[in-house]
Amino acid sequence: MKHLTSFLLVLLATTPLFAKPQAVSVPFITNSDGMVIVPATLAGTIPIHVILDTGAGLDVIAPSLIEKVHGKPAGQFTGFRMSGERLNLSLFVVPELSVGPLIKKDALVGTWDLLDQLHIDGIISASDFRQQPFTLDFVNKQLVFETKKTLSKRRSLGVSSPLQLDDQRGITLDLFSRFRLGTQTGQCEIDTGSPKATISLRYMTSLGIDKDGKDVKKQERRNAAGAGEVRYWTALAELSLSSAPQVNLSPARVSFSDIIYDCVVGVDFWSARAVTFDIPDRQLIVSAAGR
Repeated sequence: MKHLTSFLLVLLATTPLFAKPQAVSVPFITNSDGMVIVPATLAGTIPIHVILDTGAGLDVIAPSLIEKVHGKPAGQFTGFRMSGERLNLSLFVVPELSVGPLIKKDALVGTWDLLDQLHIDGIISASDFRQQPFTLDFVNKQLVFETKKTLSKRRSLGVSSPLQLDDQRGITLDLFSRFRLGTQTGQCEIDTGSPKATISLRYMTSLGIDKDGKDVKKQERRNAAGAGEVRYWTALAELSLSSAPQVNLSPARVSFSDIIYDCVVGVDFWSARAVTFDIPDRQLIVSAAGR
């Protein structure tokens, strides 16, 4: 665990970009599922492209790249996918991982064989932004590293929702807020690694949705972990932020499945917006893109 202790000390000693005078923007692209892909650098010299996934928990790098930069083993972390499967990730410390101006020395990362199989370099998580508010502007396709001044402007122009954090031992970080799911409410994970919203099966009855209804499509498949999964696809009249109902998707194409959270809100909810994640102050700020 020596490498983990070193990582935490580096993280605490780092001066946040939030204190800098100028905001920095990094352009991103989206894949066919709408997920955010940003340029990054590994070990100071290796250019890579990574998915910015606020539902990932921790950074994950392809095994081939871990080997290439001589990553040092740092134990194991056990987490759970939203569908409940246990996921054991080997941890490594790599010399450096950077996205735009955000640089992590002796960065603690996980690794997953599936990334090499899918030809994905890696995944960047919300954990990197514990001290640095950032914005995903989905219309202009910009990742913005906010300053005090620009964050204040975001607050004045946008609407805010409380952000809840699921922080596991300083290793993983997941983000939640309260949403209205039709006529019900739930505490939902904000997951830019999911294309659309997924709602727990237990809400179907309270929302008056019949699994066998003519407007419901049943889908059976195997997920990325290889486990069987059943989803029921339908449309909700509205999916919205509880504290800011004007921020909504109406109608919302969603699926119901057996998940461990009330709901997971995917990237499609934000597609016409700019959403700011202010983790230090535990606020989610939503404004019109480009404002």
